[in-house]
Amino acid sequence: MSSLGISSKVQFDLHWRGNLCDYVTARHLAWSDTPTKSGAPLLAASSAEGIVVWEKEDLAWDGRVLARHEDVVESIQFQPKSHLLASAGIDGLVCLWNQGKRLNQILDGANGGFSCLSWHPQEFQLAAGGKNGELIIWSKGTRGQGFGRR
Repeated sequence: MSSLGISSKVQFDLHWRGNLCDYVTARHLAWSDTPTKSGAPLLAASSAEGIVVWEKEDLAWDGRVLARHEDVVESIQFQPKSHLLASAGIDGLVCLWNQGKRLNQILDGANGGFSCLSWHPQEFQLAAGGKNGELIIWSKGTRGQGFGRR
């Protein structure tokens, strides 16, 4: 055992390698914690150019571009136990993507843009931090209206 408590016999093998695009540099990566119909989780990658969500289809991974942000996407994260992806950008928007495919809701509130976000691990709450020191928490509405500010 190493000093970090990790077995020295652990070995990782390359599972798949692909390109987001020739001009894209991945800034953040996020896995869903639940599998899709294929049995694999979704993988989202953000960059200065936008978001790509990768889904395993048979033997290959297919990428889908999510377009709505008008500037750099600073943070992405899947809601626990779901495929709802949240993305926060310098454009001052938090976008919620249903199944990592369709824009479900747009949240705002940070005039200088957002720098980070995080889902509550057990409840339907989303927190986001603004570039000017804002902290905003949204909670899922009880009438199926999506997320409202708390």
